[in-house]
Order: sequence, then C-alpha cells, then structure tokens
Amino acid sequence: MKNTFDTDEVIENLIDATLGADAPLRQRHIYRESLRSLVRLAKAEQVVEIKANVRRLAGALESHTARRRAKAVLIAQRLPGILDHAQQQFEFKQ
Repeated sequence: MKNTFDTDEVIENLIDATLGADAPLRQRHIYRESLRSLVRLAKAEQVVEIKANVRRLAGALESHTARRRAKAVLIAQRLPGILDHAQQQFEFKQ
C-alpha cells in the first residue's frame, strides 16, 4: 500500500490547474518532477536555516559559559595571592 503525501496531492492539483487534464504525459511528468525538485530544494533550505539558528543559539550559550569559566579561572588564579595578603594582615595585625 502506497502512502500519498500532501505534497504529492498539491503537485497533482497544480499540474491539473496549470496544464489541464488533456496535457501530454511527458509534459505532465516533466512538470511534476520540476515541482518535486522545488519541494526538495525548499526542504534543504529549511534544514540549513534550522541548523544555522541552532548554531547561533548554541554559540551564544557557549560564549556565555566560556565567559563565566574564564572569570572563574581568573579569580582562582588571584585567590591565593589575596588569601596570602589577608593572612599576613591577620598575623601582623596591620
């Protein structure tokens, strides 16, 4: 049993509306395949756009976490110096 998709039905309706019911089979076939190619192209463009949006969103999230990590690393690097200075102040009561 073959499933018919909505796009196939729309394509057949477009062929009938454009060429008419009495159009030669070769012309109907060429028009049908051209419309199917157009549908495939539109789907491919949609996938590319979705992937670009996901990359943009994921990149924004990654850059935000990268900034947080860099800040944490800088603080961790300065922390021993800050603690040593505080310890010296406590020991010498400065």
